[in-house]
Amino acid sequence: MNEKNSQDGLKDLLSTREVLGIICYGKHHNNKMINCSRLSEMLKIPVNRLKEVSIKLEEMNVAKVHKMGQDIELEMLDNDNDFIKHAIDEVIWENKQEYGKIYKKFITAELLDFMEENK
Repeated sequence: MNEKNSQDGLKDLLSTREVLGIICYGKHHNNKMINCSRLSEMLKIPVNRLKEVSIKLEEMNVAKVHKMGQDIELEMLDNDNDFIKHAIDEVIWENKQEYGKIYKKFITAELLDFMEENK
């Protein structure tokens, strides 16, 4: 029963807007390392909230936190664990509308950055 509660807790955590943003950013940019400050800017989520969630992900062995001065970078470990990979895919599917909104924010932010660079 404890394993079932652990799985439910993992899915609940993965379903939060913050973690969906982390997952989306990692998949969209195909990056292993995800900078919390950059993600905070793009999603308009407080960086402290992202740091808290990152620590929870590390405690659940879903990610590894790398401290970079005041900031942290997050390394997702989904490629190392089939259970985590499956849980992430399931959460993306179950939350496809929210995930789509987050993805749209990333695309929009990148477009605006691109347009600013070409002025």
